Amino acid sequence: MKKWLIGCLTVLAMVCLIPGIMLKAAAETVPVHCSRCGSRETREILGYRKYDSTYHRVYVTECQNCHNDGNVTLLQVHTGGTQGPTCTEGKICEDCGAEYGIPGHDWGAWTPNYASNGTHTRRCKRCNAEETGSCSGGYATCDTLGMCNTCGGSYYGGHAWGEWSSAGNGTHTRSCTNYCREVDTAKCTGGKATCSAKAVCVECGGEYGEKDPNNHALKHRAAKAPTCTEIGWDAYDLCVSCGYTTYTELPAQHDLKQHAAKAPTCTEKGWNAYETCSRCDYTTYTELTALNHDLVQHEAQAATCTKPGWNAYETCSRCDHTTYAEQPALNHDLVNHDAKAPTCTEIGWDAYDTCSRLGCNYTTYQEIPALKHDLVHHDAQAATCTEIGWDAYDTCSRCDHTTYAELPALNHNLVNHDAKAPTCTEKGWNAYDTCSRCDYTTYAEQPALNHDYQAVTVEPTCETDGYTVFTCSRCKDSYTADPTDQLGHQFGAWFPNGTGSQSADCLRQGCAHIGSTDCRKFTFRTAEGETLIFCPVCGQAENAAQLEKIEAATAWANSGSLSAEDVTARTNGEYLSVAFETAGSLTQPTGRVRLALPAGLLEGKTLVRIAPDGTQAELPFETERGTIILTLDFANSALPVMLFRLVPQPTAL
Repeated sequence: MKKWLIGCLTVLAMVCLIPGIMLKAAAETVPVHCSRCGSRETREILGYRKYDSTYHRVYVTECQNCHNDGNVTLLQVHTGGTQGPTCTEGKICEDCGAEYGIPGHDWGAWTPNYASNGTHTRRCKRCNAEETGSCSGGYATCDTLGMCNTCGGSYYGGHAWGEWSSAGNGTHTRSCTNYCREVDTAKCTGGKATCSAKAVCVECGGEYGEKDPNNHALKHRAAKAPTCTEIGWDAYDLCVSCGYTTYTELPAQHDLKQHAAKAPTCTEKGWNAYETCSRCDYTTYTELTALNHDLVQHEAQAATCTKPGWNAYETCSRCDHTTYAEQPALNHDLVNHDAKAPTCTEIGWDAYDTCSRLGCNYTTYQEIPALKHDLVHHDAQAATCTEIGWDAYDTCSRCDHTTYAELPALNHNLVNHDAKAPTCTEKGWNAYDTCSRCDYTTYAEQPALNHDYQAVTVEPTCETDGYTVFTCSRCKDSYTADPTDQLGHQFGAWFPNGTGSQSADCLRQGCAHIGSTDCRKFTFRTAEGETLIFCPVCGQAENAAQLEKIEAATAWANSGSLSAEDVTARTNGEYLSVAFETAGSLTQPTGRVRLALPAGLLEGKTLVRIAPDGTQAELPFETERGTIILTLDFANSALPVMLFRLVPQPTAL
């Protein structure tokens, strides 16, 4: 019992060390297939932990067959919760306490705010929530009027604010992307705190404020009556997030019965008054050992011819115990005569004495008449399948007289039973016989076959998780396990849509997804009074030909680091742009980057780097095995993109 309790406490302590896990207050079970020994059994659930917005992990006890797969986890969908959902709040899972099923806002169309230059507004069709954004596109800058690509209103660009990011102190910030270095700060809003989690800001997604100790995710637990040795409890509520509970313990208590004492004797044990429980084997019984005899000694006395005598003997002062043995009187000088026992048909006599002294006719002879038969009656016994029987009869206790007559055994009266084949979960048997009169049987049990699970793996795709389906080849029982995360899209080259956005096809086989994202355009002064405005991801350029992607371009970090290795190098024969992107979004390198391009790209040309302010400088490069290698220094660059001019070299005369 102690070893079992220590084992349970050890498993419970290990599970408690897992961050975010929710323990169960009362036993719940789930069917589990052991990956080590193949057995399928029902196990107790130890707790839950959030996996994502749809599923949570389920922690169960170890396999009771092989004890080799403790801390097994399964995936189950979130469930329960009576609150919500609203646009910004979902339900609270009654098992793991995670928020799930947040539908988000159903926004209407953007409309310009002419009273507040540079912004537009849209409203949610469900909750009338309002969102205001900054106008963008249409060549507008902080001081140049343009037409917004989103709402169509005219505006001065003002600050082109980027995304909000949490500052970690209850506020969030955003920066202007027009290189004016302005930073906007606002307080975090929205979301709802619970007993285990802070509120989440609807703008930046960061946690802020304090937890709400009174906002519990309660689950009702049934009552359990106490026993003689185990505690019980009334029905109570438990928060699956923080452990808050209304649990009240009911103590264990025996139903006692009193028993009177019994004193020990010389030869028998005794006991004190004691108690027993009417419901269990509890007792306070204590045995008292026997006292043994309290002996008194008595002297011997010799026998005479007419009076008996005795040897020395003992008696007990407390009971009738004695070792007294009488010695008879001597009497006559006797001659002994053997006894003859009477029979059922003849007389007899006991042994007798006669006196040998002359003239004495003393004798103890007495005739014993014939006994006749001493009949003993015997009841009849019916014959069985395997044993003989007899009718009622008489025997004599002294001689071999009998009226016994034997009845032979009946043999079995057989009944045939059909065979039943075993299944995965039920036992079977061969065809067998039983007797209609007795418990004779030839039945032989065949054990259940157990499931023969065959695994079929469903590979993950860009947007769906993978998993393995285990199906029994005999009865088709099935369950799902071994989840794997979705792969995410692997985008190819991005192409402009002509509306300030860009698209790319997913390259994974079987995926027809087309990604779309807004272009991030950059302005470089290329000459006095001339500028080049372009998107380095899709290559769309204003006042210049489209920049086409160079498929053979590769890059690697020389110092610092690259947050992505998806280099996108583009050229239209006059300009060359270099940037790094993942899923259509630019990333900022640090330090120096080495870039390799096809050697034919600069054949007969000089490479000149153009800074955003128009400053130009020739950039040296190396030639190695049909490629040119450039060293780009992003250490002091505030931009994630570099622009170069391909200047034709004069032909020698």
